[in-house]
Amino acid sequence: MRFAIAALLVCVVCAPQVQAGAWLREHKKAFLSFGSTIRGNKTTLPDYETKFYAEYGLLPRMTLGFDLNDVRAKSAHALLFARFPIGNADNRTRYAVELGLGKHRYQMQWAPMYKAALAAGRGFESRWGNGWMGAEFAYEVRSALPNPTIKLDLVAGLSSGPRIRPLIKLETAYMAGQPFGWALTPGIMFDVKESTWVLGIESRSTTQKTIGITFNIWRNF
Repeated sequence: MRFAIAALLVCVVCAPQVQAGAWLREHKKAFLSFGSTIRGNKTTLPDYETKFYAEYGLLPRMTLGFDLNDVRAKSAHALLFARFPIGNADNRTRYAVELGLGKHRYQMQWAPMYKAALAAGRGFESRWGNGWMGAEFAYEVRSALPNPTIKLDLVAGLSSGPRIRPLIKLETAYMAGQPFGWALTPGIMFDVKESTWVLGIESRSTTQKTIGITFNIWRNF
Protein backbone atom coordinates (compact mmCIF):
# COMPACT_ATOMS: atom_id res chain seq x y z
CA MET A 1 0.00 0.00 0.00
CA ARG A 2 2.79 2.45 0.91
CA PHE A 3 4.51 1.78 -2.41
CA ALA A 4 1.27 2.36 -4.35
CA ILE A 5 0.63 5.68 -2.61
CA ALA A 6 4.24 6.75 -3.14
CA ALA A 7 3.92 5.89 -6.83
CA LEU A 8 0.81 8.03 -7.04
CA LEU A 9 2.63 10.93 -5.37
CA VAL A 10 5.24 10.71 -8.12
CA CYS A 11 2.46 11.07 -10.69
CA VAL A 12 0.68 14.02 -9.09
CA VAL A 13 3.75 16.22 -8.49
CA CYS A 14 3.38 17.94 -11.85
CA ALA A 15 1.27 21.01 -12.51
CA PRO A 16 -1.03 21.28 -15.49
CA GLN A 17 -0.04 24.38 -17.40
CA VAL A 18 2.80 26.70 -16.57
CA GLN A 19 1.21 29.87 -17.98
CA ALA A 20 -1.93 29.57 -15.84
CA GLY A 21 -1.56 30.34 -12.13
CA ALA A 22 -2.48 33.95 -11.41
CA TRP A 23 -3.44 34.90 -14.98
CA LEU A 24 -7.03 34.77 -16.18
CA ARG A 25 -7.92 33.93 -19.75
CA GLU A 26 -9.23 36.92 -21.72
CA HIS A 27 -13.03 37.06 -21.92
CA LYS A 28 -14.37 34.73 -24.63
CA LYS A 29 -10.85 33.55 -25.49
CA ALA A 30 -9.64 29.96 -25.19
CA PHE A 31 -6.38 28.11 -24.64
CA LEU A 32 -5.54 24.46 -25.31
CA SER A 33 -2.49 22.42 -24.32
CA PHE A 34 -1.72 18.77 -24.91
CA GLY A 35 1.43 16.75 -24.56
CA SER A 36 3.25 13.81 -23.05
CA THR A 37 6.18 12.85 -20.84
CA ILE A 38 8.30 9.72 -20.96
CA ARG A 39 10.35 9.08 -17.80
CA GLY A 40 12.29 6.24 -16.24
CA ASN A 41 15.59 5.04 -14.78
CA LYS A 42 17.90 2.04 -14.96
CA THR A 43 15.81 -0.16 -12.64
CA THR A 44 12.19 0.52 -13.68
CA LEU A 45 10.16 0.38 -16.86
CA PRO A 46 9.43 3.79 -18.44
CA ASP A 47 6.34 5.72 -17.39
CA TYR A 48 4.27 7.30 -20.14
CA GLU A 49 2.17 10.31 -19.11
CA THR A 50 -0.37 12.08 -21.34
CA LYS A 51 -1.89 15.48 -20.59
CA PHE A 52 -4.72 17.65 -21.91
CA TYR A 53 -5.51 21.10 -20.56
CA ALA A 54 -8.06 23.73 -21.61
CA GLU A 55 -9.12 27.18 -20.42
CA TYR A 56 -11.91 29.53 -21.48
CA GLY A 57 -12.63 33.11 -20.37
CA LEU A 58 -16.25 32.52 -19.43
CA LEU A 59 -16.61 35.91 -17.70
CA PRO A 60 -14.33 38.96 -17.47
CA ARG A 61 -13.37 37.88 -13.93
CA MET A 62 -13.77 34.10 -14.21
CA THR A 63 -11.79 31.51 -16.17
CA LEU A 64 -13.20 28.02 -16.52
CA GLY A 65 -10.82 25.14 -17.16
CA PHE A 66 -10.40 21.41 -17.53
CA ASP A 67 -7.32 19.35 -16.65
CA LEU A 68 -6.91 15.70 -17.73
CA ASN A 69 -3.84 13.68 -16.81
CA ASP A 70 -3.11 9.96 -17.19
CA VAL A 71 -0.03 7.95 -16.22
CA ARG A 72 -0.21 4.50 -17.77
CA ALA A 73 -1.16 1.77 -15.26
CA LYS A 74 -0.64 4.09 -12.27
CA SER A 75 -3.01 7.01 -11.86
CA ALA A 76 -5.16 9.59 -13.58
CA HIS A 77 -7.33 12.58 -12.84
CA ALA A 78 -10.01 14.64 -14.59
CA LEU A 79 -10.58 18.03 -12.98
CA LEU A 80 -12.97 20.90 -13.75
CA PHE A 81 -11.92 24.20 -12.18
CA ALA A 82 -12.72 27.89 -11.97
CA ARG A 83 -10.17 30.70 -11.42
CA PHE A 84 -11.01 34.11 -9.94
CA PRO A 85 -8.73 37.15 -9.54
CA ILE A 86 -7.92 38.65 -6.17
CA GLY A 87 -7.81 42.43 -6.39
CA ASN A 88 -7.14 44.30 -9.63
CA ALA A 89 -6.48 41.82 -12.46
CA ASP A 90 -4.65 44.54 -14.44
CA ASN A 91 -1.85 45.00 -11.91
CA ARG A 92 1.64 43.92 -12.88
CA THR A 93 1.66 41.56 -9.90
CA ARG A 94 -1.47 39.44 -9.96
CA TYR A 95 -3.16 37.09 -7.52
CA ALA A 96 -5.85 34.51 -8.09
CA VAL A 97 -7.70 31.71 -6.34
CA GLU A 98 -8.64 28.46 -8.06
CA LEU A 99 -11.29 25.91 -7.02
CA GLY A 100 -11.66 22.54 -8.69
CA LEU A 101 -13.55 19.27 -8.45
CA GLY A 102 -13.41 16.06 -10.40
CA LYS A 103 -12.29 12.47 -10.08
CA HIS A 104 -9.02 10.58 -9.77
CA ARG A 105 -8.11 6.99 -10.54
CA TYR A 106 -6.39 4.85 -7.93
CA GLN A 107 -5.95 1.05 -8.20
CA MET A 108 -8.15 1.13 -11.33
CA GLN A 109 -11.06 2.71 -9.41
CA TRP A 110 -12.34 6.28 -9.83
CA ALA A 111 -13.09 8.41 -6.74
CA PRO A 112 -13.87 12.10 -6.06
CA MET A 113 -11.12 14.72 -6.04
CA TYR A 114 -11.10 18.35 -4.81
CA LYS A 115 -8.59 21.19 -5.19
CA ALA A 116 -8.07 24.69 -3.81
CA ALA A 117 -5.12 26.85 -4.91
CA LEU A 118 -3.70 30.32 -4.38
CA ALA A 119 -1.44 31.77 -7.08
CA ALA A 120 0.74 34.85 -7.57
CA GLY A 121 2.36 35.99 -10.80
CA ARG A 122 4.30 38.92 -12.22
CA GLY A 123 5.44 39.96 -15.66
CA PHE A 124 8.90 41.39 -16.22
CA GLU A 125 11.06 42.98 -18.90
CA SER A 126 14.66 42.07 -19.67
CA ARG A 127 17.27 42.74 -22.33
CA TRP A 128 16.34 39.39 -23.91
CA GLY A 129 12.55 39.97 -24.00
CA ASN A 130 9.40 40.07 -21.88
CA GLY A 131 8.69 37.25 -19.46
CA TRP A 132 6.70 36.02 -16.50
CA MET A 133 7.27 34.31 -13.18
CA GLY A 134 4.74 32.72 -10.90
CA ALA A 135 4.09 30.63 -7.80
CA GLU A 136 1.13 28.44 -6.88
CA PHE A 137 0.25 26.82 -3.55
CA ALA A 138 -2.35 24.05 -3.86
CA TYR A 139 -4.23 21.77 -1.45
CA GLU A 140 -5.64 18.64 -3.12
CA VAL A 141 -7.90 15.98 -1.62
CA ARG A 142 -8.21 12.58 -3.29
CA SER A 143 -10.90 10.68 -1.42
CA ALA A 144 -9.37 7.25 -2.10
CA LEU A 145 -6.13 8.29 -0.34
CA PRO A 146 -5.70 8.71 3.43
CA ASN A 147 -4.12 12.20 3.34
CA PRO A 148 -4.29 15.35 1.19
CA THR A 149 -1.47 16.42 -1.10
CA ILE A 150 0.16 19.82 -0.58
CA LYS A 151 1.94 21.37 -3.57
CA LEU A 152 4.12 24.40 -4.23
CA ASP A 153 5.08 25.12 -7.85
CA LEU A 154 7.38 27.83 -9.24
CA VAL A 155 7.86 28.85 -12.87
CA ALA A 156 9.68 31.48 -14.96
CA GLY A 157 10.00 31.96 -18.69
CA LEU A 158 10.24 34.39 -21.59
CA SER A 159 7.07 35.12 -23.56
CA SER A 160 8.74 37.22 -26.28
CA GLY A 161 12.17 37.92 -27.69
CA PRO A 162 14.34 35.28 -29.38
CA ARG A 163 12.85 32.53 -31.50
CA ILE A 164 13.93 29.92 -28.94
CA ARG A 165 13.00 31.05 -25.44
CA PRO A 166 13.91 29.52 -22.05
CA LEU A 167 11.48 28.11 -19.51
CA ILE A 168 12.11 26.56 -16.10
CA LYS A 169 9.71 25.14 -13.53
CA LEU A 170 10.03 23.52 -10.12
CA GLU A 171 7.14 21.38 -8.84
CA THR A 172 6.91 19.98 -5.33
CA ALA A 173 4.42 17.72 -3.57
CA TYR A 174 4.06 16.39 -0.03
CA MET A 175 1.69 13.82 1.46
CA ALA A 176 1.89 12.93 5.17
CA GLY A 177 3.71 9.66 5.68
CA GLN A 178 5.27 9.72 2.22
CA PRO A 179 8.58 11.02 0.83
CA PHE A 180 8.77 14.63 -0.31
CA GLY A 181 8.49 14.75 -4.10
CA TRP A 182 9.94 17.28 -6.51
CA ALA A 183 10.45 17.74 -10.25
CA LEU A 184 12.76 20.26 -11.93
CA THR A 185 12.19 20.84 -15.64
CA PRO A 186 14.32 23.26 -17.66
CA GLY A 187 13.08 23.63 -21.22
CA ILE A 188 12.71 25.72 -24.34
CA MET A 189 9.74 27.25 -26.17
CA PHE A 190 9.49 28.07 -29.86
CA ASP A 191 6.63 29.09 -32.14
CA VAL A 192 5.41 26.91 -35.00
CA LYS A 193 2.83 28.83 -37.05
CA GLU A 194 0.05 29.74 -34.58
CA SER A 195 1.10 27.38 -31.79
CA THR A 196 3.94 27.23 -29.27
CA TRP A 197 5.93 24.02 -28.82
CA VAL A 198 7.55 23.30 -25.47
CA LEU A 199 10.36 20.78 -25.01
CA GLY A 200 11.98 20.01 -21.64
CA ILE A 201 14.15 17.62 -19.66
CA GLU A 202 12.59 16.57 -16.36
CA SER A 203 14.51 15.45 -13.26
CA ARG A 204 12.14 13.96 -10.67
CA SER A 205 12.55 12.39 -7.25
CA THR A 206 10.43 10.80 -4.51
CA THR A 207 11.50 7.32 -3.47
CA GLN A 208 13.92 7.23 -6.42
CA LYS A 209 15.15 9.59 -9.11
CA THR A 210 13.93 9.49 -12.72
CA ILE A 211 14.77 11.43 -15.85
CA GLY A 212 12.13 12.31 -18.42
CA ILE A 213 11.55 14.08 -21.72
CA THR A 214 8.48 16.32 -21.95
CA PHE A 215 6.77 17.73 -25.03
CA ASN A 216 3.72 20.02 -25.15
CA ILE A 217 1.88 22.09 -27.74
CA TRP A 218 0.09 25.29 -26.69
CA ARG A 219 -2.51 27.11 -28.77
CA ASN A 220 -4.61 30.25 -28.17
CA PHE A 221 -7.99 30.77 -29.83
